[in-house]
Amino acid sequence: MVSEGHREYREPRGKGEVDRAVAEAIQLLAEHGYECQATAEDLILWFQADTPFDEGFGLDKVIAIPLVVVHELVEIDNVKRMGIALTKNAIVDNIEKVDDAHLKAAEAELQIAASMGDARHLRWRLEHIRMWSEDPSVTPSNREKYKKMLAKVTKTVKDLEEGETG
Repeated sequence: MVSEGHREYREPRGKGEVDRAVAEAIQLLAEHGYECQATAEDLILWFQADTPFDEGFGLDKVIAIPLVVVHELVEIDNVKRMGIALTKNAIVDNIEKVDDAHLKAAEAELQIAASMGDARHLRWRLEHIRMWSEDPSVTPSNREKYKKMLAKVTKTVKDLEEGETG
């Protein structure tokens, strides 16, 4: 997970796709009480930044999943509020601050998914949350928060799935 390099930046079929995905995510955020100032241009810049994380998850894949777009936009918005410019080195030069922004983004994404009753998305994210909770590059306090998040999301998935069969 800690191989130095670029995120996988594969140009989406067109900027219109990014614009559409961002507009959809901004709407989803607004419907759930979140205000976000991140733009499609910000998202493109974010995916051109160097990162120590090899997620194998490029912009073309991100824009296909509205809740992941929500996550990225909240993360970017928080990074910008911290005064960090979206440059090539924004992530690697500010890893702890970006980690804090990532945690807030995960909280927003998962809260929205839970309020939508999206057990499938939450279940898909469980392994990611587990990895974040064990990642040595994550601050100890944030690893603890991810562990609590993992327990909460596991319970939410169970409750949602029991509700579907109950």
